[in-house]
Amino acid sequence: MREVEERSPGLSVIIPAFNEAQAIATVLDGLTPALDALGTDWEVLVVDDGSSDGTADAAGVRDRVRVIRHRVNRGYGASLKTGIDSALYDRVLFYDADGQFRADEIAKLWTASMEADMATGMRGADSDAPLIRRPGKKVLFCTANYLARRRIPDLNCGFRIVRREVLDRYRHLLPDGFSASTTLTLLLIKEGFAVEFVPVTIERRVGTSSVSILSDGFDTLMLIVRLVTLVDPLRVFLTASGGFFLLAFLWGIPYFIMGNGISVATLFLLISGVLTFLIGLLADQISTLRREYYR
Repeated sequence: MREVEERSPGLSVIIPAFNEAQAIATVLDGLTPALDALGTDWEVLVVDDGSSDGTADAAGVRDRVRVIRHRVNRGYGASLKTGIDSALYDRVLFYDADGQFRADEIAKLWTASMEADMATGMRGADSDAPLIRRPGKKVLFCTANYLARRRIPDLNCGFRIVRREVLDRYRHLLPDGFSASTTLTLLLIKEGFAVEFVPVTIERRVGTSSVSILSDGFDTLMLIVRLVTLVDPLRVFLTASGGFFLLAFLWGIPYFIMGNGISVATLFLLISGVLTFLIGLLADQISTLRREYYR
């Protein structure tokens, strides 16, 4: 068991930035008045994730703003974890460097976070969303709702405030890539934490996205597999096992009625159902041990 370090009251803003020189200065300019209006201590950590366009230099030298640099590009989730490790305060705001978020909406998240473990944005119909990404997000959305056994209004909005204690507890489970937000949302819901969804508006980003459509589709499929095995493997394996037993029943009954006994195919389906169930039990135990790391 590892102890969770206590932090001073306040807000640490983590901004992962990869080749965002065009927007980072404007984003930081807009943050200062919005954070001052909260009436609490705050800081901003810009994590330059191996940028080649001078993102760190564009951020400049500012009061209560720290720039942390990765020598190579390590990914969105890795940048968040670097920021979490360096944060001074007990609440952490994830904020994008591309100008998509509205600084004046931070106050809504801050208020909601007082009564929740995580307050996360819920994007409205007027938010910018590339059409080409919607099919993959729909599949991921349906999978997550099946695993969570409830409807999740917004699975992967990156605009959120989370208690630092919760982040420390589950930091080891967050991936280094873009799926960190999705994983965190599903984890906290499945573990019974208080998650508040706050309506927000997402603007069109400044500059070009670093997400590749082809690799993003594959990453989405791998994310679904990862979430299944991490969050609730037994739910999926039980469904598959039940399917095998149902097929065995439907296939075997006609043979049995005709006096032909139990067919080879029926035996195969029955064995497959038993093995799938046993593998599901083992996967569930491993998943539980990983999630219980800090308890």
